[in-house]
Amino acid sequence: MKFVKKMLLALTAVAMMVVLLATSAFAAGNSSKQYVYTCFGDSVSAGYGLSGYENNPLDYSQFRWPTQKGSFPAIIRDAKGARLNQFAHSAYRTTDLRVLLDRSFTGDSMAGYRLPSVNNDERNIDWNKVEAYRDEVEKAVRASNLVTVEIGVNDASMPALNTTETFSDSLTSALTLNIPRVVKDVTFYGALAEGEINAFRLFSQNFDAIIQGIRNYNKTCKIVVIGNFNPMKDYKVPAGFGLPIGPFVDPIFANQNNYMQNQSPLRDQYTFIDITDVKTHMNDPESPMYGADFHPTYNGHRQIANRVLKVI
Repeated sequence: MKFVKKMLLALTAVAMMVVLLATSAFAAGNSSKQYVYTCFGDSVSAGYGLSGYENNPLDYSQFRWPTQKGSFPAIIRDAKGARLNQFAHSAYRTTDLRVLLDRSFTGDSMAGYRLPSVNNDERNIDWNKVEAYRDEVEKAVRASNLVTVEIGVNDASMPALNTTETFSDSLTSALTLNIPRVVKDVTFYGALAEGEINAFRLFSQNFDAIIQGIRNYNKTCKIVVIGNFNPMKDYKVPAGFGLPIGPFVDPIFANQNNYMQNQSPLRDQYTFIDITDVKTHMNDPESPMYGADFHPTYNGHRQIANRVLKVI
């Protein structure tokens, strides 16, 4: 009888061990699931100014852009062994990104410049393609462990650039006006003026909608908001006395950063990191483009990546 009891106890112990080992193996299997990182942003996240960027196929009708070697998304991807969804596009504004994350939002008259457009006519968004774009963004966010958001610098600068592009397109090679095109542009110019006036007021609305859009798709992922730096901080107007213009635009980016860091009602949904001291081609003597570009250098991208990795 004692022998039977000992056998039963031994069998019970073995059975418990098998259960424990199976549970551990299951947990280990889950923990080995690949880390997924989704990146939203503009030219900073896209790696503009780094060697080789100019050779990338940069088509605004594409949903994803190439991941630039040495950029902070690439560094984070490699450090985490992650699968990267790179949705950062140069020149993106908060308005453009919001279109992708807020299905009720239709953007403005300039959104077609950086989102898919019909027959490359930037005044007409291709909504069928945008819906497919939104679907891909939703799928990526739902699967993500980490989402970074770096956006806002272009909210005022891109409307001015778009105006220049539009006016240039309205001229023929003989520098004569294309009258039908100019007539079509009248509405655009009116919207541009209104857009410039409202750019910074709309920043907060768009930013909150972007964060809410991410949370609507994924309640648990880590969201890291990367603040904006003043790209003109170390720039001086070449003509005249070399007047520094950084101080004149500092308040613009300070207000954006303050809103993201302290004032957004969704502040508890993300971690904010400051990059106002980031190394750019304007202030990094190690850069071969020293003094010639406002974007982060390789050193700057490492700064950003290290700060993101520190908080995740």
